[in-house]
Amino acid sequence: MDWLHEHWLQLLFVGLYLVMLAWHGWLGKRRTRGLDDYLVGGRQMGGVVIGLSFYATFVSSVTFVGHAGRSYAFGPSWWLICVVVFTTMVLISWFVIAPPFTRRARELGALTVPDFLGFHFDSILLRRLAGVVVMVASLAYMVAVYEGATRLLGTLLDLDPTLVTVLIFVVVTAYTLAGGFHSVVTTDAVQGVILLAGGMLLPVSMVVRAGGVGPLLDDVRAAMPTVLDWQPHGELAGEVTTGTLIGLALGVGLKIIVEPRQLSRFYGLADDHQLKRGRWIAPVMLFTTYLVMLPVGFLAHAFVTPEDLGGGTGKSLTDSVIPHLLGPDIGLLGPLAGAFFLTGLVAAAMSSIDSVLLVAASSVDHDVIAPHRSDEHGVGRTRLWVLLLSAAAASLSLMLDQGITEMSSFSGSLYAACFLPTLILGLFWRRLVRAAALAAVVAGFTSTLAWFILRQGEWLGGWKVVHEVYVGVTCGHVVAILVTWLFGRKGPAPTSTDAVS
Repeated sequence: MDWLHEHWLQLLFVGLYLVMLAWHGWLGKRRTRGLDDYLVGGRQMGGVVIGLSFYATFVSSVTFVGHAGRSYAFGPSWWLICVVVFTTMVLISWFVIAPPFTRRARELGALTVPDFLGFHFDSILLRRLAGVVVMVASLAYMVAVYEGATRLLGTLLDLDPTLVTVLIFVVVTAYTLAGGFHSVVTTDAVQGVILLAGGMLLPVSMVVRAGGVGPLLDDVRAAMPTVLDWQPHGELAGEVTTGTLIGLALGVGLKIIVEPRQLSRFYGLADDHQLKRGRWIAPVMLFTTYLVMLPVGFLAHAFVTPEDLGGGTGKSLTDSVIPHLLGPDIGLLGPLAGAFFLTGLVAAAMSSIDSVLLVAASSVDHDVIAPHRSDEHGVGRTRLWVLLLSAAAASLSLMLDQGITEMSSFSGSLYAACFLPTLILGLFWRRLVRAAALAAVVAGFTSTLAWFILRQGEWLGGWKVVHEVYVGVTCGHVVAILVTWLFGRKGPAPTSTDAVS
């Protein structure tokens, strides 16, 4: 009873939020009549709701825990790098990639990114390989999101991490199973508004607690004089350079233009008019969120010392910053703001997991296992894979400790290495041939995975600071271009007048 009395307001907010999820799940189930409805909403969605969903899908507990926490050690340079990289990527996605991609997807009747590639290059093997990439990268990302959400919710609600993980698994899996794309997107739209408001609560509370911006910065400098420098703090960041930070940001940011969960939003747009209606929503909201949320990490020096966090360097230190600020020792937010922020954290986790689940499950069944199979029972089979993949990700998050930002960045690096030289290059370069696309996926995947594994030990020596996104993207593009030159035949027809030869 003491626990209920202490957390009743937080539980009330979360309870109302869960009622909203159940409502959208029920509505989505009513609107789902076939696989096209379940995966892409029948291609009848409006631009505003898709724009909000695109934003909410990218912003997750990785943003609140991993990215914001990293600036505790990395300083303002991490803040600036993330704002520039992520805003640039979302603008490229909506203004450069989306127009030709959505037109070509309608022409091909594609439901997933792997079947888009398979149809575009007329290759079942490429479709299957792309499906494997989606499955592996999705699991890596969901592990990061589960871990981030578990850290924060466990601290705020004083619950066992395993119980928190199970609760998230049950709720997000249930409404994704029920309504598919319809419930995911409409829920994301509401979650997007909650996330934007929640992201502003922490920095505002810091300023109020310190008595203004000036006193807050003075407290930060007094606690750690070098933290506001533009170089990562050596004692806290470990073996990290500015180049490593850019690699981390690119690994995450490139997902915006190549990750299937982001691209799948464009599948749902009703037409080009809806694309134009929604194209400014995600860029503005993403820019605002990262502009105000990421400074929380380095400003946290005014409230918490490295010793309070258990010492250490890198992810073991920074992933604990935000949970500590919100915990009973600091209690940065009051009861009402804390309850709302908790709801934002739940929204952040679920808006990302649901989208990845739907994309990964559809890729496994629709593309990897049986690409020729009829879609008559496709919804049922996809729902089964939603359940299995969510359970796998939740279990792995309890067993692994790779760091939230690192796992998210690794996931994005896989997507970038495999899909930048195939999907994106293939949209605009008509000479790219099937063999080149196949070779690029294999080269990008293996080089990224191998470099990521090698970086976990001491095998690379001084090269350890080179992020896997640089290696994977370089290998993928070099192989794609070399194989195209060797074969020298014309690839698929261009998708628009924007395509170049």
